[in-house]
Amino acid sequence: MLRVKNLFILMGFLSFLCSCARQKQGRPQAIGLGLLTVNTQYPIPLYKNEADDLPFDTLKFEIGKSGKTLFLSGIELQPYLISEGDSDEEGEEHLKMGLVRFGPELKFAVVDTGEKFFRVIGNQANMNEFVIKKAPGAVYYSEERMLYDNSCINCPGSKYNPRWYVFETWERYLKRVEFITKDSLVIYEVPDGKVLFELKDQTFLPFAVTDVKGDWIKVKKGFGRESNFDTGKYYDGWIKWREGTHLLIDITERTYE
Repeated sequence: MLRVKNLFILMGFLSFLCSCARQKQGRPQAIGLGLLTVNTQYPIPLYKNEADDLPFDTLKFEIGKSGKTLFLSGIELQPYLISEGDSDEEGEEHLKMGLVRFGPELKFAVVDTGEKFFRVIGNQANMNEFVIKKAPGAVYYSEERMLYDNSCINCPGSKYNPRWYVFETWERYLKRVEFITKDSLVIYEVPDGKVLFELKDQTFLPFAVTDVKGDWIKVKKGFGRESNFDTGKYYDGWIKWREGTHLLIDITERTYE
């Protein structure tokens, strides 16, 4: 059985963060219906509308001299998340540290989707939108785990396809991320109900998400991170995670410890 070569390509779309740094991604202006993670190995035609036959531009990817991935397009991209990945030098240092080489990553907030397209926000600063059409021969996963399960060439049960996309609704995404944190934290027994807990300082409290209902998420102590919490206090309850289309929480998708 042969795993896909260059592990960093497969894992490049994961937001691995060193837990000691606790880096925070800047919050987007609009979050949409969910997130579309795209494969940075193949060109992506961009359309103004789903009915258009010809793209107005094509997003291409090239490996630069440093080893980082270059995003080539005639428009300015400021999507939900964009990362060029490690340079060759950075990759070597990470491997020496016992990590992996972190590959490029590109996520778009999806504002509309249909049988044959995704309408995404290409620029969070000016709210510019475009359409990514679903390509014949590509595979579109609804969960990150489905990509893992089909990433092995010649493995029993694996249906490997290098031309993949992953579209996760916010509910699916929030339930599988490593943890979330929130400033000005107030936990309620039920949405807009009785206050169970209120944090008045900047204590680091990493939560796992167990349920999503509209603008609210149900949280509990993050698995393996219980030592961050006061054992004498009760934290399981509901917090507000968005205000309309604006994100109110900070998300750490992955940690590598």
